[in-house]
Amino acid sequence: MNLLLYILRFVLHLLIVWGMWLLIKPLIERHLRQVGQKVDFRIKHKMSIFGKRVSSLKKRLWLYRHLDNLLYFVHRKYEPGISVMRFIMRTAIVFIAVFLSGLLTLSELPGQLSFNNPFLEGITFNEGRSIQGAWRFPLFMAVIFATIPYFRMRYIYAQRKVHGSYDLLDVVKISTKFTHLSVDSVLDRTADFLTDKNVLKGPLKLLGAAFSNYSNEKELVEEAGRFSNAIGTTFALEFISDLLYAEKEGTRYLKSSLMLLNRSMEQQRETILTVKAGSRDAISLGLYGNLLVLVSTVGTFMYMLKPDIYFQLQFETTVGLSFLMVIVSGLFISFVISTILARPKLDYH
Repeated sequence: MNLLLYILRFVLHLLIVWGMWLLIKPLIERHLRQVGQKVDFRIKHKMSIFGKRVSSLKKRLWLYRHLDNLLYFVHRKYEPGISVMRFIMRTAIVFIAVFLSGLLTLSELPGQLSFNNPFLEGITFNEGRSIQGAWRFPLFMAVIFATIPYFRMRYIYAQRKVHGSYDLLDVVKISTKFTHLSVDSVLDRTADFLTDKNVLKGPLKLLGAAFSNYSNEKELVEEAGRFSNAIGTTFALEFISDLLYAEKEGTRYLKSSLMLLNRSMEQQRETILTVKAGSRDAISLGLYGNLLVLVSTVGTFMYMLKPDIYFQLQFETTVGLSFLMVIVSGLFISFVISTILARPKLDYH
């Protein structure tokens, strides 16, 4: 009962911190856009000035560039500089909220909590003892909660890369209808005809803006390379190469090159579908077969050893816990591999 009471207090502390954040959010958002635009402008300005030293500058700003590249493909309303600052700010707010809420909750305890093996002693409470190092557990929880948005973004990014490789086929098909226009107009008109489900709609609009507003060729090549790297396929690289050539030499041969690219992508898509149909049983076995074997094996051991003895050997011994971690890790790895094989990228293999 006391544990539930302290969990409720922790939730209430979180609500208080969240309410305070909602009060100051309009004031921060007002200046966040200006700060984000200034940061992005300064980075691009320094890159244009340093020239050959761009690589060293990128190494210094690797974290900013890394988050910016992820948000470029994940965030539907991506804004250069602003999206990164907003993501960092939200991550910091989550960290501070969880840390302060946990620290305030533990400071209200009249004794000391000890966290042991959850299958043996669990959480024990020692009354009359002062809390020393009470900040460690809230800090640990704050770090975990603060990293959840990043890992979620990484997962969405991986999924969108796969979807983007197939959505590029729609982009190429639609682009062939507007090759009589300039390259930036081709990209803008193509983006307008794409559905909201197409993950390349936002990046394509940004690419069109880059083709219409670039100040030098190096800036254009970098922005175009960013688009192709986000998809990460050979077809995306060919598409960008065709656009850069058309921007430099004219759109006279753009239609024929895009139609050739469309034909190659269609052939590769048919090949992937054929291979996938032939290996569907193996993929399904990797997804669910191992889990079925684990459940049947555990059930057999529980029937032979009795549930009490099985749980004692599995969870109350070092060997049992070690084997459990190995089995769970193996299941997770096989599930990830099978998921990747279930829908590979539309690319040359």
